[in-house]
Amino acid sequence: MTPQQRMLSVCFLLVSVTCRTYGSGVVQPFKGLGYYVRSNCPFTLTRFTHNRVEYDITIRRGDSGLLVQVEITMNKVRTVLQNGSILVEKKSVSLPYDHTYQHIFQYGIYTRLRSSLLPLSVTWHSVPGGIDSLWVELEQELSTDMTGLCGKCNVTGQQLIRGSALTDDTCQTRDPVSVPNPVCEHFFSYTLGCLQSSRLHYFQLCHKNIYGNENSEHIGCAFFREIALCKKQ
Repeated sequence: MTPQQRMLSVCFLLVSVTCRTYGSGVVQPFKGLGYYVRSNCPFTLTRFTHNRVEYDITIRRGDSGLLVQVEITMNKVRTVLQNGSILVEKKSVSLPYDHTYQHIFQYGIYTRLRSSLLPLSVTWHSVPGGIDSLWVELEQELSTDMTGLCGKCNVTGQQLIRGSALTDDTCQTRDPVSVPNPVCEHFFSYTLGCLQSSRLHYFQLCHKNIYGNENSEHIGCAFFREIALCKKQ
């Protein structure tokens, strides 16, 4: 193994198996701490090539903060999640749905799309008005050509945001606002053992997530639900 190959192997080992986006714009990349994106612009969540097959997942949030459109393209097959519907190649499908390249089915309170070409799945939780959490799970090492908000080795959250935004003149990306919120303070008083040294970081993310969405039960609940899963990760 060459020095470059060894370096790439270390990079792969450091990458988490799951990227998550939830609430009004929190992104937990494959590697490193989560960060926040306050935008109604379209973004590449993750994009890569494996065995000459292209995978591309894009997301867009509405003014409510919820995801209102998700596009998943695997081997040129395009699946769109929008308005509570699932469209495969522009045709609405019902569940369970089986295709040569992918399977879509209910997964408890979630819906899951699983690729038959690669150990990859996309899982989401639908609520009135959109999707409040979405996960991309990978079960094997991937090419270093990966781009998108989910990240790659040695790239910061701000670099990922700048490099993942898709052109759209009708949208806007704003600076996040962190205003203390008593709900966040109460919740994080119970998370000392779970988050350990990263507690303050996610405490601040909680404020950014809930700002402007104080009356939305889905935005806050999605954040707390994901943080509560930390003991299982």
